[in-house]
Amino acid sequence: MIESSGDAFTRKKIVNVASILVRQSGSQELELADVAKGANIDLTTVEHFFESRTQLIAEAQMANYFAMVEAHHLVLARIESAVADEDEPSFWAGIEENMEMAWQSGQIDNKWGIVNLLQDVWNDPFSQRHFCDLLDIQFDRWITVVENAQALGWMDQELDAKALTAVIWSASVGQVITAGSTLLNLSPQEVRDFYLKIVRGPGKLEPSPS
Repeated sequence: MIESSGDAFTRKKIVNVASILVRQSGSQELELADVAKGANIDLTTVEHFFESRTQLIAEAQMANYFAMVEAHHLVLARIESAVADEDEPSFWAGIEENMEMAWQSGQIDNKWGIVNLLQDVWNDPFSQRHFCDLLDIQFDRWITVVENAQALGWMDQELDAKALTAVIWSASVGQVITAGSTLLNLSPQEVRDFYLKIVRGPGKLEPSPS
């Protein structure tokens, strides 16, 4: 069945309202009746577009996630432009900014928010597959950036681009655990500097000062 523009608008409005309610009170407190009220529609309309409450929560959390990482996407676009222009200072400035933002994301007051968000997405199989497909687009862009930077001699050519991308993405999410440690509670700047020492080729300049 082909979705009309009106249907697409209504569905998007429902997801937007649900995403706001989840951010405000958490997914466990979400009620479809509250979503319908916030979207100014009937409850039956919400039930028409979503097979279950779980599906709606998953899509709302996907929307929250991509809103949260929008700033990272903008930085990535600048990094890609720097590579295309062979502008190494702008490339490293973007890498540093992204590393700091990624590490800060796990140090917010509700540091387990990202874990809960991912669990909500994983609860709905269709949303999980769609979410992974979208993430793969981002992973591919980062792998390409690393490989192109290696070809330009900016990054250590011995590093596996896929492994590096996997480790950095995993660390930026997984550090919500280490953020509570007295031994491993590293600042975004410390992580940034460590990362740069790993990826820069021999003889490269030190990272820019904080």
